[in-house]
Amino acid sequence: MKLSRPQSFPQWLALVLALACALPGLALALHYPLSPVGMGLLCLLLAGLAFVAWRELPLLVPALLPVIGWAPWTGWISFEELDLLVLSVCSGAYAALALGGSRPRAPAWQRPLAWSALSRLLLGLFALSLLVAAWRGVQDAGGWRWGWWQSYQEPMNSWRAFKAFVLLLLLLPLWRAAADAQPRRLRLLGLAMSLALLGVALPALWERYAFPGLLNFSSDYRTVALFWEAHMGGAPLDGVVALSLPFALVWLLRERRPLRFGLLLGLMLLGAYTVLASFSRGLYLAAPLGLGMGAWLLSRQFKDAAKGAAIPADGGGISSTRRPMRWLLLALLGFAIAAVLLFPVGGYRTLLALSGSAFLLLLLPPLWQRQTRAQRLLALMLALMPVLLLGMLAWMLIQHVSKLAYVLHGLVVIGGAALALRWRHGAQRNAQACLLAAAFLASLACVVLVAGQWGGAQVLDRALPPALLLALGWVLLQLGPGALADQLPSLSWRSKGLAATLCLLVAVTVGVGFGGAYAGDRFSTAQRDLQARLQHWSLGLSLLQTPGDWLLGRGAGRFAADFFYAMPAAERVGHYQALESQNGDPAFLRLSAGQHVLGWGELFRISQRIDAPPAGAPLRMALRLRTERDVNLHLEICDKLLLYNAECVTRNMPIKALSGQWQSLGVELGNAPSLGRELRPVVFSVAVDTRGARVDLAQLSLRAGEGPELLRNGDFGAGMARWFSSSDHHHMPWHMKSLPLHVLFEQGLLGLGLWSAMLLAVLWRCTLGSARQHELAPAVVGGLLAFVVVGLFDSLIDAPRLSFMFYAVLALGLGLRAPPPPPRAGS
Repeated sequence: MKLSRPQSFPQWLALVLALACALPGLALALHYPLSPVGMGLLCLLLAGLAFVAWRELPLLVPALLPVIGWAPWTGWISFEELDLLVLSVCSGAYAALALGGSRPRAPAWQRPLAWSALSRLLLGLFALSLLVAAWRGVQDAGGWRWGWWQSYQEPMNSWRAFKAFVLLLLLLPLWRAAADAQPRRLRLLGLAMSLALLGVALPALWERYAFPGLLNFSSDYRTVALFWEAHMGGAPLDGVVALSLPFALVWLLRERRPLRFGLLLGLMLLGAYTVLASFSRGLYLAAPLGLGMGAWLLSRQFKDAAKGAAIPADGGGISSTRRPMRWLLLALLGFAIAAVLLFPVGGYRTLLALSGSAFLLLLLPPLWQRQTRAQRLLALMLALMPVLLLGMLAWMLIQHVSKLAYVLHGLVVIGGAALALRWRHGAQRNAQACLLAAAFLASLACVVLVAGQWGGAQVLDRALPPALLLALGWVLLQLGPGALADQLPSLSWRSKGLAATLCLLVAVTVGVGFGGAYAGDRFSTAQRDLQARLQHWSLGLSLLQTPGDWLLGRGAGRFAADFFYAMPAAERVGHYQALESQNGDPAFLRLSAGQHVLGWGELFRISQRIDAPPAGAPLRMALRLRTERDVNLHLEICDKLLLYNAECVTRNMPIKALSGQWQSLGVELGNAPSLGRELRPVVFSVAVDTRGARVDLAQLSLRAGEGPELLRNGDFGAGMARWFSSSDHHHMPWHMKSLPLHVLFEQGLLGLGLWSAMLLAVLWRCTLGSARQHELAPAVVGGLLAFVVVGLFDSLIDAPRLSFMFYAVLALGLGLRAPPPPPRAGS
């Protein structure tokens, strides 16, 4: 890159913005709790990469958001890694715009991102509304006070609620500059959102494996992945999955390269598993709606393309006629019915076997050339005879050989797939058709054998009818008119890949619905939970007492604090405050218990991630504390990601008050169990287990035998660095639990009106307006629709990372435009 001095006002402005981002970014990095120097170097590296790749890196920022929340390790809440990422990228990219000299820009008709005057007005007015809400929030908290470790009840929380939109506004000019220079680069935002789904799904998959188990859908365990923002409840995972799934689907349906198509199918399966494992009723509703809307809008684009409308050049769809797709849907319906009937008698193994048979069915090439119906019937009967003989022989063998049915099914499917691929252009002889038919029918027989080996002979009368009906339906299809048997084989490989993925999804859905008691429990309590939500919303809105509150809101980030004092005294929650050394007191943490009923899940904990102590080592704690009344102090060391524990050692420690004087105590916690298996985080936690009581903690020390100190910042000299709060089950007091009502509470009717106007403008532009033909428009509409449906029952945007992603998609939809066709020569 050739560097030059800024020549124009935009370049000078870019240089100012680069410095305005670099200085606070570096200051934040040098205060990073884990490794200030390391984080400073990392931020400089990011800025350097952004300087070189200013067209790409700003567009990829959303991809990293699900994996850069490290508050359980750092203790940061008011500031976080999101701030460092955006400030670093913006400093480097703006510096490149300022010092890189003039660059060629695409012709105006090719530029895909341009905010109209109305869109800029809406964004500006909403930013002003947020600024007023932040100012009102600070005033409501008693005025501005700077602090690195303030809680949700202190004034810095108003900045936390405001900053995501500010960070997004810093990125928007970079997105437009990148799109102006290379219009096709804007699709990187679609890639970033798809990668964000991967950043949620992979940690969620590991979490399920490490804690309840991949197929355990009966335990009361809600997946959170790496979203620490769920430490007081909320649905950050649900929101990101709802927002990103349509982007992955639209990319999948446009993809033509087999390897990428296969990877995207895997991503969709991971996303579907994450949806099912979330046990979120809102996400169960939102995900199909968002995916359906995205697919429908994309199909409209494909139809317009067929009529000659101007859409992206690579926007081909899945080519198939309507008739084969109808037969495919009929096959999927039959698979789903069979799965529902077979799961109670054969479990997950039978569903997996059934999925293998469906996979083989989709691989089968055309079996017939010019055979008559009688010739086909004879060939099918010849195929059926060895299947029956081998099935009976296999049934006798599996009585004596463990897991033989699983091996036989695998061999049949693999062998049938090999034959199908060998004769993929169609069976040329009757013997080939007979072998392929026998392979498929034998796979269905093996499904029954798998159910029998799992459930015993008594389940055969229930497992046999679904398999027989599938076999009969397929045979009738082969005996129908000549073209009828070729309907499924004529489908494109992409359609077949989607169908195979849907079969696996159906199998997992059936397993969750029928094999997991927790999913049923969630739906059985829906009416009761809705009543609780209605009461909660009513109490929250009752806090808007003056015309100013209704017009401008109570202030950004003030719900938890205002709701705390509005609740009945007997229902108030716990809280903490980090206090510096003063008046002869050391630095200490003031930890208060809630006044509600305290159980294991209702305790308000302060926690720290620690190294796993050696199994069997004696654990001993030393504490320095004071209290004004007798209390019980709860101490625990557990395998725990965020809200749910596995292996634990616990101790309830009675503390006698000494007239408010500091006292030093020691306690034996017992021998350490085996902690940290499957890469589980090991967490030390302390909580006050006496309703309404308060304890000041000035020193905490934990050792395993003669080993080193396990706690960092145990004297709280560095504030809350390394420490993190959580309330495992008591969540309602921390959130408004409704996205539109959250906006109303913080920004009033004016803010809600502007928020709604932006959302409606995006939905109009990307469905009926000027942006409807852009390749990202279907994903934008599907993602926003799904996000808002989840948001009907959760606040969502009170988490900055989630707020940033939502407003990023919203701003993208406000700026998208489908490039018109180039002007004709001579016009």
